Amino acid sequence: MSPARKSKFLFVTYLCDSAAIVLSLVAAYALRFHTSFIDVRGDKPDVAAYLQSLLVVIPVYLAFFRTYGLYQTARYIRRIEEMFLVAKAVTFAVIALMAVTFFYRAFSYSRLVLVFLWFCSIFFLIIERYYLIQWEYRRKRQKKEIARVLVVGANRNTRNIVQWAQHNPHYGRQVIGVLSKDPELIGKHFEGAEIIGPADECEKWIDNRNPDEVIICETSFDRDRLADLVGLCEDRFIEVRIGADFFGLMSQNVAVEYISTVPLLGFRPLPLDDPWNRFLKRSSDLLVALAMIVATLPVWLVVIGLIKAMDRGPILYKQERMGRDQKIFNVYKFRTMRVDAERETGPVWAKPEDTRRTPIGNFLRRWNIDELPQLLNVLNGDMTLVGPRPERPHFIGQFRESIPRYMARHKIKCGLTGWAQVNGYRGDTSIQERVKYDLYYMENWSLLFDLEILVMTLFAFKNAY
Repeated sequence: MSPARKSKFLFVTYLCDSAAIVLSLVAAYALRFHTSFIDVRGDKPDVAAYLQSLLVVIPVYLAFFRTYGLYQTARYIRRIEEMFLVAKAVTFAVIALMAVTFFYRAFSYSRLVLVFLWFCSIFFLIIERYYLIQWEYRRKRQKKEIARVLVVGANRNTRNIVQWAQHNPHYGRQVIGVLSKDPELIGKHFEGAEIIGPADECEKWIDNRNPDEVIICETSFDRDRLADLVGLCEDRFIEVRIGADFFGLMSQNVAVEYISTVPLLGFRPLPLDDPWNRFLKRSSDLLVALAMIVATLPVWLVVIGLIKAMDRGPILYKQERMGRDQKIFNVYKFRTMRVDAERETGPVWAKPEDTRRTPIGNFLRRWNIDELPQLLNVLNGDMTLVGPRPERPHFIGQFRESIPRYMARHKIKCGLTGWAQVNGYRGDTSIQERVKYDLYYMENWSLLFDLEILVMTLFAFKNAY
């Protein structure tokens, strides 16, 4: 997106957000003072006093929106994530406004108006943002705002970038070619993108193709070569990015610390390293888990009856798993397989057409009902509602040797559901990709993020077997 186009889009976004905020305040005022279900004692306050407050309300809202990254012109997040960010920003904006009204004595603003403002602004801003995103996506699908990307290097990271660009055309990224270090790959296609030349001649191909953006994923380039490439791209006003995940070690949780004049890279503390955040998460776990057990009690009774009617075996199945700080505990599930199903095979992954499964087991797994007893693990404190899924020690011994940063996911409690699972990484899927999603969750935890994942779990049936 060109600088002029960025400025225009930001102006339109600010304007639409401000209009939605004005509409929200007017609706909140009307709900409080012009509806029959709330009594108004005394004279109704003049609407002009509330409209004047927009001089404070709008800047406070826009400041929180900016804080939560809602005015970045290149946001690669899904619509539902943006909606949750809007809700979070609105919540903190209203809390800030409540604090302002507490100290402001020139006029007594109704606290109920602020409560209605919270509901109305979440509603109107989410609708406004949704249609604004749809408008932006439509422009990019129609190739009115396309960034032509040249990728240097042909490896796993390149594969992910090409797949992402193909599956998400609404983000406006088109891979116009890949450069490979291996000359035998030239002329072939990498996930649909043509390998057009050797990586060692990337300067020539940058001049030849004149891309809008260059992504460097080639791991064999030394520091001087990278510096030369960055300088070349800057000289031609081409955006340049360097793939930092060469060894699966980099993350957005990286911080720079100086000792003397030496910059040192390290990881910032995780949000759940904070005792207050752990208290909030544990409190919400207990409340939600108890509510879910009560709400699903009829389902428990039906499932128990069906399991007993099928083969009269045990109702629950327990299995050793590893949790936070490598603690071993027993995870509980409704039994979906024959008794002693692993006596001959030993520990193995579940498969889509697993012959060890009971007839009722197929149904329970398909709809995630077999996981319900893990609410008991949540109450017991071994698990949390949302977090990395716990794995069996037998498999962890293999993964920790071959998957970078695999053990880092054990720094927090494992969960009944997780960010990786709602994105389809469950069962016999890529462990490496699953770890990336788990680490992203750990580094970006919030109660609203947990709520988003819980809602998505209701519709997450991909690879459920």
